[in-house]
Amino acid sequence: MDPQQSALLDITVLMDAIVNEQEPDNASKTLLDLATAGRIKGYVCATAIEALGEALTRDCGPAQARASLQRICATLVIAPIDAAVIDGAMSLGWRYLDDALTFESARQMGLANLVTLNGPDFGDPSLNVQEPADFLRTIQRLN
Repeated sequence: MDPQQSALLDITVLMDAIVNEQEPDNASKTLLDLATAGRIKGYVCATAIEALGEALTRDCGPAQARASLQRICATLVIAPIDAAVIDGAMSLGWRYLDDALTFESARQMGLANLVTLNGPDFGDPSLNVQEPADFLRTIQRLN
């Protein structure tokens, strides 16, 4: 795969990759594995880290949550949140601020792709919003 392929992975994708990692054909896990192997460049919004930690602690326990967060932080580029991202997210007028921050952080990083399991919450055409399986097919077609 082209090492230049990049995408921000939404919290829904990361939760699916970790919590359902034993499921066969888990596209979310495949994407995280590709990022870990350096075959794609993955990003995560800084605001997702705390929510991800809380959800993983609840679902998997504190030890696995910590290990998973360490892997994510070592594997994915943290897309920062600054005043420009907050202002841009607020101007979107979306119902969920976390989705707006995720979207705007990807846009401010200059990314073309956002991978999520809740695409309808990201209603702006300036980014290519795809589900994990669709993004995998896209990057496979490009190679």
